[in-house]
Amino acid sequence: MASAALAADPTTQDLAQQVQQLQTKVDQLEAAQPAAPAAPKVQSPSVTADFIPFTTGWDPNIGFVIRSDDGNFTLHPGVLMDFRNMTTYRQWIPAKGEGETTSSGNDIQNGFDVSRMRLTFDGQFTKNVTYFVQFQDDQGQTFNLYDAFAQYHFSDTPWSVRVGQFKDFLWHERTISESRLMAVDRSLSEALEWGGTVSRTQGVALMYEKDRLRAQALIDDGYASLNTKFFDAGGVGAGVTPSSGVTPTNFGVGGRAEYAIIGDRTSELNPFTEYDQFSSLGAKQNILVLGGGVSYSQANSNDILFHSLDLQYNNTNGFSAYGGYLASYRDLHTNQGVPKGIYYDPSFEVQAAYLVTKKIEPFARFDFTHLAPKSTTELANHDVPELTVGSNYYLYRQNLKITVDGTWLPNGAPVDSDALGVLKDSGHDEFILRAQFQLAI
Repeated sequence: MASAALAADPTTQDLAQQVQQLQTKVDQLEAAQPAAPAAPKVQSPSVTADFIPFTTGWDPNIGFVIRSDDGNFTLHPGVLMDFRNMTTYRQWIPAKGEGETTSSGNDIQNGFDVSRMRLTFDGQFTKNVTYFVQFQDDQGQTFNLYDAFAQYHFSDTPWSVRVGQFKDFLWHERTISESRLMAVDRSLSEALEWGGTVSRTQGVALMYEKDRLRAQALIDDGYASLNTKFFDAGGVGAGVTPSSGVTPTNFGVGGRAEYAIIGDRTSELNPFTEYDQFSSLGAKQNILVLGGGVSYSQANSNDILFHSLDLQYNNTNGFSAYGGYLASYRDLHTNQGVPKGIYYDPSFEVQAAYLVTKKIEPFARFDFTHLAPKSTTELANHDVPELTVGSNYYLYRQNLKITVDGTWLPNGAPVDSDALGVLKDSGHDEFILRAQFQLAI
C-alpha cells in the first residue's frame, strides 16, 4: 500500500497573505499603545530670551571693538604706549646741584623711557549711556586709576550729564587725548599751570552740544582731586607752580564753551571731530573754533581761579594752527606752603603745523609762563619761555606714528618735569632732544 502523500508546499501567494496578516496585527498593537511623551526641549544655559548676538572687528574710527548686532552695546578696549628716547643738556648748574639728578656744571642725561602706558575701556551701554575708564602705568608712577565716568544723553535733546572722575574742561591742550598731540608731549606751560593731577577732578557735569556750540558746566571737589576721598583733600601745597598754596580744596565749580566760527554740522560732518586733535590729518572740512573756560576752587580762606581762552584753525590742505592763554589768580589768606598774598601767573602758547605729505608733518611751538616772584623761592628767573620744533611721521593715522622734536629753554626750567624730558636748571640754557614711537589701539 502506498505511503501517505506529503503536504503540498505553500505557494508565494500564501506567504504574502501571512505577512500581510502579521503586519495588520502589529499595526493594531501599536495603535493600542499610549503615545510616548515628547522629550522636553533643552535650552543652552548661556542663551536666554534676552540674548543679543555680538560681533567683533576693526573700526578705522575707533579701533578694535566688540559690538552688539543692534548697535546698542559696544566695548572698545584700548592700549596707548609712548616709548621715548630723551637727551637733556643743561648749562652752568650750581655747585650744590639742582633737581632729581643733583648734577652740577654742564650736564648731559640720556636714556629710554616708557613715558606713557595706558589701558582704557570705553563704549556704549544702551543708546543713551557711554562710559570711559583709564588706568595708567606711566614713567615713574604707581599703577592707578586716571578716569572713570559715565555719561547719559537725554533722548532727542542736546543735553547730557557726566558723573565720575575725569579731566576738567578748562584747557583745550589738556583735554585733547594724549594720542592726538602734535609734539612728543604737551607744553611746559601746560605742565606748570594745569598739568598732572591738577587737571582731573571728581564731580558732576552738565553738557550741551548742538550745531556749532559745545559747552559744559560742572561742580566738583576742587582742582587736583584725582583719586581723593570724599572729605576735603586735593589742591597743592608748597611748590613752584601757579596753583600752589590752595589746599585742601573744599569744592569747585567751573565751565567751558566752544563755538565753531567756521565749520558745519551735518549727518557726515562735525566740526568738533576735527577740533579734538591739533593736526589736520584726515580733515574733512575747514574749522575755526574759539573756546574759553574758568575753574574756581575754594580751600577754606584760600581761593584760586583758573581761566583760559584759545583759538584753533584746521584746514583740508594740511595746515593747522593753535593759540591759547591760560592763567591762575590766587588769593591766599593763610600760609599753606605759600606766603599769604595775591598772585597772578599768566602763560600763553602758539603752535603751527603743515602736512607736506600725507605722512610727514613738521611743526613749531612757542610757549611762555610767568611765575609770580613772591610765591616761589630759589628761582634765578621767573620767566619760562620754551621753543619746540619737530616733525611727525604717520605710519597709520594717529594710531602708529613717530615723532621727533627738539626744545630750547633759554632760561632753563624752574622744576623737574622729567616726563617731558625737562630737568631743573633755573636761569640757564637747556636743550632737549626727544624721539617717540606711539602705538594707540
